[in-house]
Amino acid sequence: MLIVEYIDEIWPHNSLLPADPYERALARFWVKYADDMFSAVAALYWSNNNEEREKNIEKIWEHFRVVENQCFGEQKKFFGGDTIDMVDICFGSIVDFLVVAEDILEVKVLEDEKFPHLHSWYSNFKDVPVIKENLPDQEKMFLFLSFSEKNVWHLPKKIATYMRSSIKHL
Repeated sequence: MLIVEYIDEIWPHNSLLPADPYERALARFWVKYADDMFSAVAALYWSNNNEEREKNIEKIWEHFRVVENQCFGEQKKFFGGDTIDMVDICFGSIVDFLVVAEDILEVKVLEDEKFPHLHSWYSNFKDVPVIKENLPDQEKMFLFLSFSEKNVWHLPKKIATYMRSSIKHL
C-alpha cells in the first residue's frame, strides 16, 4: 500500500484518503488491518492439509466479522462512503486474490450468507469502471497461482517447508 500512499501524495487533487485527519487515521488503521489480514489469506493458500486449511479459514472469518460489523453499519457502498478510497483498494486486492485462491483450493471463504455487507461491497467495488478496467484477469491469476501452487509441492520437502514458513511470516 506504500505505492498507493505515494500516488495519493503526488496527486492530492484526487486523494484516496479522507481530508479530515480523524477519518484519514481511520482509513490508515483499516489499511493496516487489511495488511494483517493478508497473512491469513496467504496462509490459507499455502495450507498443507485440510486441518490447517480450516484453521486459516476461521482466521479469515474472524477478520471478516470485524470488517462486517465495524465498517458497513451505515449501509455504505464503499469503505469511504459513496466513492472508493485507499481502504477499498487495499481490501479489494486482497479479496480479489482470495476469490482466485477459493477456486484453486475448492473452498468458499467469502460466503454471502455470513458476510452480506462485505460480499455486496466486493460486487460494488468490482463494478466501478476504473476498477473493472484494471483488476487483474481472474483466469490469468488462476492459471498463474495454480501453476505456482502445483510446482511448490514438487520441490524437495526442505525447500518447500522453507518457502511456506517464509510466506507465513510476511
